[in-house]
Amino acid sequence: MTLETYLLTFKIQTVLAALVTVLSFIYFDKRQLEVKLLGLTFLLSFLNDQMADILALRGKEVNVASTIYGIVSFIPLSLLYDKALNGRYRKGFTIVAILYLMFAISNLCFVQKVEINTYNYTFSAIVFLFYSILYFYRLMVDLPVQHLHRVPMFWFNAGMLIFNAGTLFLYLFTTYLVEVLHNDLLIYWTFHNIMNVIQLLVVMIGLWQDLRNIKSPSSSLSEP
Repeated sequence: MTLETYLLTFKIQTVLAALVTVLSFIYFDKRQLEVKLLGLTFLLSFLNDQMADILALRGKEVNVASTIYGIVSFIPLSLLYDKALNGRYRKGFTIVAILYLMFAISNLCFVQKVEINTYNYTFSAIVFLFYSILYFYRLMVDLPVQHLHRVPMFWFNAGMLIFNAGTLFLYLFTTYLVEVLHNDLLIYWTFHNIMNVIQLLVVMIGLWQDLRNIKSPSSSLSEP
């Protein structure tokens, strides 16, 4: 795996994050709250990529900026699932969010600091894997529609599930790879970028479906 391949996948994910942001904010007043929260999340992702470029060019540490993005983006994503599940598990979501934020900030300040905050990423990936499975479970139990592929949140959730399931093992073994094997992680972070590209493409299917629902209100479908 070459540096050029890594940079290519990084640029692709940055462009797609910008495109998802634009698609999420078109017809802003008519979009569902889930779509707006999704757009905010990927806007933060796009800004984080831009900041990483700027810091790298100046020879500065990029891990802290990425860690802060991970902490901040946890909030709109948690709100997205709370809204998608109609506030059914709000108390539990709130407790998890508070625990995560306390853990993540403590880890950033006192434990991994300027290192790659893999503990935060692992915690976050496990949480959103659970939320993704929970959403699919409620979707199957409540079964609001016959054609689930017409529900935008179905695609948003599928993208989240694919990304977090695919990158969890990367977060789990990053510290070992760096400190024991002295690996530069180029191949692993290229894989991370590829998984993010897949997530963004799946999310775009959901956004396309949501725009179809706006243009044809009669085909708009409720969610659980």
